[in-house]
Amino acid sequence: MGSLADDTIADLLEGKVTHKGSGANRARARRIVNHAPEVMVKVSGNAKGGAHVQAHLDYISRNGKIEIEDERGDVIKGKEAVRSLAKDWAQDGGKRRKNSRDTTNIVMSMPSGTDPRDVKAAARSFAKRQFGENYQYVMALHTDTDSPHIHLTVKNLGYDGHRLTVKNGDFQKWREAFAGELERRGVEAEATPRGTRGVIKKGISQAIKHMRDRGQTPEVDQAKIREIVQGFADERAGKEPQPRPWEERIKERQTYVRKAWLTAAKDLIQSDSTEDQELGRSIATFVKDMPPMKTERHELQEKVAELQQRNQVQHPRDRGQDQDEER
Repeated sequence: MGSLADDTIADLLEGKVTHKGSGANRARARRIVNHAPEVMVKVSGNAKGGAHVQAHLDYISRNGKIEIEDERGDVIKGKEAVRSLAKDWAQDGGKRRKNSRDTTNIVMSMPSGTDPRDVKAAARSFAKRQFGENYQYVMALHTDTDSPHIHLTVKNLGYDGHRLTVKNGDFQKWREAFAGELERRGVEAEATPRGTRGVIKKGISQAIKHMRDRGQTPEVDQAKIREIVQGFADERAGKEPQPRPWEERIKERQTYVRKAWLTAAKDLIQSDSTEDQELGRSIATFVKDMPPMKTERHELQEKVAELQQRNQVQHPRDRGQDQDEER
């Protein structure tokens, strides 16, 4: 295989963690295109104030029914023990403003089929390496969904008196570190950025997901719908659409990603190596199966347009009467 495929794959997989050597990158590309399990790490929110901290610890411990584990490895179980911990954290809050974030609440998960014990062990090692030297934290394993997941709650005030700040890029570093801990335990795991996998739509918060599952329309969705309806009205009135440069950047990036994968695939297929040829074909299939280049707003826009068109078909007279009145 020529260097073109190596260089292209290396560029696609470039991240916060350096994977040395073309062999490592090809092995990683093979895992990605064969849909190796992807880790999920996200900040689900922050607790502000003693009452909020207590409510969150009650939630992750299921009111003391599920054991939680602290940075020393000590197990805390029972409603009173959990609330005592919340009280200790609140009393040791240091100087704070009214809206200071007292905790950072992190969720770490793996797809269905992963042994929950491996998820917990990997999360424990991750937390110790990432936060153990300067922060107090607790973690709880939840297995009440298809995906085993850890709730990791970090007390933001560190031993050094400084508060934890989550910076841009930290999520990807954390995903790669968590995946590394899983791999050390023999669990296949990847931490590929969404864009590299051709995924455009961002994840949604649990609160919004729960509302949608209940058939409710969150305020954020209502605002998007109002914006889309107004956009359609402006278009009919002959007004210029609002510029969305970020969507153009997303489209440009995704066009590049897909072309780059196909460039690597073509080079690999032309190789004399059967293994390289197989990888090239797998990459081509991977690109073919990527989701369409649509943001969540694009999909919602299509739904609103379909609904409006359906209403026009069902009520043509009303529409004609409206036009007569306008004339």
